[in-house]
Amino acid sequence: MNDQSYDQIFAAFEETSKNFNRKNQYFDILYDSLSHVFIDKSPFAEDISVNVKTSGVVARTFDGTWSEIALDNFSDLNKIIQRLPKVTNKGEEIAEFDGWKLNKEIKPEINPKDVPIEEKLQKIRYISNFVQNYDKRIILCKIKYMETETTRIFVNNEGCQLRQVIPRTRFLIYPVVKEGKTVDFDHFVTDGIIGFEIFDKLSDDKLEQIAKTSLEMLKAKKPPSGKFPVIVDSGMAGIIAHESFGHGLESDQVLRGRSYLREKLNEKVASDICVICDTPYTENVLGFYYFDDEGIRAGKNILVEDGILKNFIYDRRGASVLNATPRGNGRRQSYAHVIHPRMSNTYFEPGDYDLDEMVSEIKEGVMVNHSYFGMEDPIGGGLQATSKKGYIIKNGEKTQLLKSIALSGHVLDILQKIDAISNDPIDLHGGTCGKGHADLVPVSDGGSYLRIKEVLISPG
Repeated sequence: MNDQSYDQIFAAFEETSKNFNRKNQYFDILYDSLSHVFIDKSPFAEDISVNVKTSGVVARTFDGTWSEIALDNFSDLNKIIQRLPKVTNKGEEIAEFDGWKLNKEIKPEINPKDVPIEEKLQKIRYISNFVQNYDKRIILCKIKYMETETTRIFVNNEGCQLRQVIPRTRFLIYPVVKEGKTVDFDHFVTDGIIGFEIFDKLSDDKLEQIAKTSLEMLKAKKPPSGKFPVIVDSGMAGIIAHESFGHGLESDQVLRGRSYLREKLNEKVASDICVICDTPYTENVLGFYYFDDEGIRAGKNILVEDGILKNFIYDRRGASVLNATPRGNGRRQSYAHVIHPRMSNTYFEPGDYDLDEMVSEIKEGVMVNHSYFGMEDPIGGGLQATSKKGYIIKNGEKTQLLKSIALSGHVLDILQKIDAISNDPIDLHGGTCGKGHADLVPVSDGGSYLRIKEVLISPG
């Protein structure tokens, strides 16, 4: 797409929008631009992907169903007027909101675009060599580095005129260790709305610590199987929040009758101490944004309050049908993808327990740390969450280190057995979430420590 200033884009979009009267039909238009650098390093290869800029425009209107047109060339804006249908008396099909204006560009301390690719490689090679040479039992070190900058410019026929530029950076280290026949690893991840200064977090002392956590896994034992009291850390709490009340609460799933939570609104779904939220406007985490891809201001969506299901996760259409207020969860992967109601930053609010107190009250149980993978069944309500490691809790003390642990069961049963939540600050962990295996968007999840009175665990 030809380069245009954002003022030029705003002006062209406003002119296009005038052709669609809000009383007759809802209309919006979005400019999307993405640049990225991905570096995947192992001792055997360095895979580098650089996308200087991919951009396009997508416009849509609603006349009972969505009609969309996506364009690669800015000069083709006239096709929007020619191809999108013109209707009358359909404006009330989509709830109307007050228009608003915003122009925000987040500027990192060190813009990655100003750093040559060779300098990035030098940093990554240094980290790889440091970790791998720390101990002869570290047989390889895998590193993933990802930087993106996303620009979204949005105009609709409600008076919205919005622009946001958001940089995101993510760094992962996987030291793989081997002793005798035992092979294992732990992993380190850091991410956020941050630039090249992310490397400041990776001092030699930190790299030494990362290496040691993987080496410790050589002494880890196989976890027990069965039902136990379990404490999960913020990462696993986030997986539970994301997988239990994530996809099952997305309003398109609810409207299609593909969610076990469809009939649970305003009913008890968790223990009284549980508050679960989805908040796009959570600063400095990977899932942060000011507005969604439908021009809705990012807000705080309280999904569960005092154990009661209060809200679904809405896009504009879902909110209109369900007579609800959207909080900024209509999201596209890019201009070439459709909008879905999606999670942003999903988490448990802190409780009032001290972690040591939570541990001390367990005679025999397990602590589950370092989330690694999760999946749910939004129709049946099943959940499985896997950690990289954990610990035996014996007579109120954390003892033996354990290998990967899988936690599974029915969501509502697990959540109603949460009997303590720590007072630690909310800790959010970033990643990418798909709608199935497509439509990937950046998200974060987390919380504080949770204690579950009894839940099924097994080796992960």
